[in-house]
Amino acid sequence: MNILYLSSSGSIGGAETSLYYLVRGLDRKYSPTVICPQNGSLTEKLIELGVHTEIVPLSSWRKFSSLLSRSSSLQRLIKFTITRKIDLIHCNTIWVNNYAQKLGERLGISVVCHLRDIIRTDQVRKYSLDKVDLVVPISDAVQKPLDDAGIAPEKIQRVYNGVDVSLFAQEKETLKSEFAVNGYLIGIVGQMNPRSQWKGQCEFIQASAEILKHRQDVWFALVGGDDSPKTSPDHGSYINELKELAYSLGIEHRVIFTGHRSDMPNVMASLDVLVSASWAEPFGRVIIEAMAAGKPVIATMAGGAPEIVQDGITGILVPPKNHQAIAESVIHILQSDKTMQTMGHAGQKRAKECFSIESHVREVQSIYDSFSDF
Repeated sequence: MNILYLSSSGSIGGAETSLYYLVRGLDRKYSPTVICPQNGSLTEKLIELGVHTEIVPLSSWRKFSSLLSRSSSLQRLIKFTITRKIDLIHCNTIWVNNYAQKLGERLGISVVCHLRDIIRTDQVRKYSLDKVDLVVPISDAVQKPLDDAGIAPEKIQRVYNGVDVSLFAQEKETLKSEFAVNGYLIGIVGQMNPRSQWKGQCEFIQASAEILKHRQDVWFALVGGDDSPKTSPDHGSYINELKELAYSLGIEHRVIFTGHRSDMPNVMASLDVLVSASWAEPFGRVIIEAMAAGKPVIATMAGGAPEIVQDGITGILVPPKNHQAIAESVIHILQSDKTMQTMGHAGQKRAKECFSIESHVREVQSIYDSFSDF
């Protein structure tokens, strides 16, 4: 079965990581081809994997200024799809689904679209999700707008993202040695730019100040950088705001800004507790990565996190935008090494059983098989 994947980026991000793991894990009866709008870290990894990869510009479908370029790109996609004898089109994100839907419509090929973001109900039809053959939301939280928009249940199949849990069995506490931490290290992971305030880094810093009122053996790490273009006038502005907040609270000596990290298994091994303070997280890959590393997780009762974290078993769920609740939960977990170990072991078991890349690939392949003749 020849499958054409459309990616909205040629560089590695959360959605692209999922695509890479999926393509890497496919059975040999599936032949993948990936279209990216530009070269980047994703295309490099795919080429190393031996996956046929092509570059086709995919400008914003909904902008009037893109009318000519999108027509040209669609013609290239049509020619390429015919040449490669594509049997199924799999759109990796909603943002290029208009291309995938129109391509499938022109050539009579079925289209599957992965939905990896919490969207508004009105966006369901704006991005042609009502016209594809199947939508694959990555969590119940992501699925809700589809249900609200009246998409038929048989056109929806939720599949949780998968994580290569084997990578997180390492025991290299890189961050602790790198930043001379000689106590507990609590971390939050995510990009930091003005568009990502929903990830809750401000609440994390406020919670850090509360925790330090009760214990002095704790450090706090904000892992990630600013992924916006360096030419952007506000590049780095949000990170500066966070640093100023830490300074204003008098805790700058205990707050670490690591910058972008590509060694996430080592990062997770370094943390004693992961905090996910987001109030709009579609799923929560970093939550699963922390669980795979055997770390307790504190997450908000919002987005996809409650579908991953078992409250009181693998971690603690708290209300969103509530730094006091985060602080109290961290203090509670740190009071007992046994609690930390028990939650960590339970999380590791759940990550392996429910969120492995192997189970993810199996579920997606079953979807492909439902469209095949064999």
